[in-house]
Amino acid sequence: MELKEIIQSKLEDIKQIRRTLHENAEVAHEEFKTQKIIMDTLDKLEIKNFKCADTGVIGIINESEECIAVRADMDALPVNGVSHACGHDYHMSVALGSAMVLKELGYDKCVKFLFQPAEEADGGALPMIKEDALKNPEVKSIIGYHVWPELPVGKIEAEGGPSMGSVDDFHITVKGIGGHAAMPQHCKNPILPAIDIIQSVNIKSRNEIDPLNSHIITFAAISGGTASNVITDKVVLKGTVRTFDNALRYKLAEMIKETSKLCAEKYSCEAQIDYFFEYPPLISDYKLSEKFVAETKNILGEENVLPITKTFAGEDFAFFAEEVPSVHFRLGIASGEKGMHPLHSPHFDADEEALFYGIYTVTNFILSQK
Repeated sequence: MELKEIIQSKLEDIKQIRRTLHENAEVAHEEFKTQKIIMDTLDKLEIKNFKCADTGVIGIINESEECIAVRADMDALPVNGVSHACGHDYHMSVALGSAMVLKELGYDKCVKFLFQPAEEADGGALPMIKEDALKNPEVKSIIGYHVWPELPVGKIEAEGGPSMGSVDDFHITVKGIGGHAAMPQHCKNPILPAIDIIQSVNIKSRNEIDPLNSHIITFAAISGGTASNVITDKVVLKGTVRTFDNALRYKLAEMIKETSKLCAEKYSCEAQIDYFFEYPPLISDYKLSEKFVAETKNILGEENVLPITKTFAGEDFAFFAEEVPSVHFRLGIASGEKGMHPLHSPHFDADEEALFYGIYTVTNFILSQK
């Protein structure tokens, strides 16, 4: 049987797995039912599997010293109670479907499937890496993917280079001296340097950073004070920084820290900066991606493999991509009225036929490896 026919013969079973995962959606670090569904499915396929990073799963087809890996994230969101409003049920089903098809084909090379928890929270990729998920056997390359609203079923987006932004957050606490609002001369009002910090950081980023090197600095929250006649002694600013460039990422962090301290000192106040480096930018390997695109065009048609439109949304698959050559593609899920609502929306849905194209794309690329 040809690859397409084998996938089609398994598709109803794979759709049922997807529905079971959907009905048992769990938030980050609580994916215990999800973990059991995955492990039970792999057991039925006689695929070696074991737990990793508490609620994650690793499955391995065939023994070898090195392998290619497929990653699928597992957790759901606190949306409509708890639901897979980001499509991770599709991600897991594509991985499990690919394992099912490779077993049916009698594929004799080593493939490792990484089912990763906590992508929507503090991230599960780094914990898996720390537990040697990329070793024994050693992962030489890795495939990741994400369902993508408004992209039609049967199409994907893929290319080398950055596709998703770094994710870093900051909390700036500006400390002054509070007091009566009618006697400001006896106070050090932290609201003034807080305003200066917001303005100065935005001006410096526009004037000192190459405008062709895309980045975002967003001050998303400001809090301080509770009454109109009381000067507060503290103001807290919270925000996020996104880039596609690691060097720029660290440069912006230093600029924010330095500017915050200088602005606070100008008003005889103090600034405490807590800076959180979270996810690096997601950068697909150029050489691997070029091969992936070529192989996928052979099966889907050139018109159905599109370049990626970058987004500053983050993805902790980026940690895997920093360790080994990777390709991360977007899978079309839109057909008719389905697949048109954005990720994380309470109305998010997808056309199940996207599962066929996800499995077809992943298994075809694995089979093309020499």
